[in-house]
Amino acid sequence: MKDVDLQLPAYKRALRRSAASVRDGIPPRRREELSSLVCRHAWRWLEETCADSLMVYVPFRSELDTRPLIERCWKEGRRVILPRVHGDSGKLSLHGVESWSELAQGMFGIPEPAETYSVIEEGSEPPVVFVPGLAFDARGGRLGYGCGYYDRLRARLSGASAPGTQRSSVWIGLAYGAQILPEVPMEAHDAFMDMLITEKGILHCTAEGKGIDARWS
Repeated sequence: MKDVDLQLPAYKRALRRSAASVRDGIPPRRREELSSLVCRHAWRWLEETCADSLMVYVPFRSELDTRPLIERCWKEGRRVILPRVHGDSGKLSLHGVESWSELAQGMFGIPEPAETYSVIEEGSEPPVVFVPGLAFDARGGRLGYGCGYYDRLRARLSGASAPGTQRSSVWIGLAYGAQILPEVPMEAHDAFMDMLITEKGILHCTAEGKGIDARWS
C-alpha cells in the first residue's frame, strides 16, 4: 500500500503531461468550434435551472474557451464571479466582474480580477462553479494542475455553509471530449465534479464518485 502511495504522485505527473499534450494537440480552430458548442450546452443548462449567478474561469493556453459563455451571461444579466489566485496563501479569492476591463494579468499570466476589486464575502457560495482541468472521468474525477486551488476552494466553501445544511452549489467540469479518460486517479483531498459538459452534451456524474450510473443528457 505504501508503494502505491509513493507511486501515485509520479503517475499523476506523467498523466498531466500526457493530458496536456492531448489538449494542446487539438487544432486552434477546432478548439474554438468545440468551445462554442460546450458553452451553448452550459448556457442551456443555466437557463433550465434558472441560475442567476455563476463562478467560471477565464481560459489560459489551450483550456476550453469560456469567453462566449461569460459574454452571454453579462449580456443577459447573470452575475459572473471570477477567481483570483493568491500564491502566497494557496487560496482563490472570488470577485464579481462585469467586463473584461476589470481584469489584469495574474501571477501565472492568467487574466484575473484586478486586485483593487472587492472580494465576495465568505459564505456567499456561488450556486454554480465551472471548473477547468487537464482530464476528467465519468465519475466526476478531475485531474487538475497539481496546485490544489479548486480542491481547497470547494472545502472552504463547504465549510462556510450554515451548520446542518448541505452544500448547494453544483460543480461542473468543462472539457473537450478528448479530455475524458476511463479513470482519473483521485486522492482523499481531490474534489469530484457533479457534472461534466463536453461537446457531446451534459454528463451527470455519480455522487462523490460512487457507483456507475453516470448518464449523458
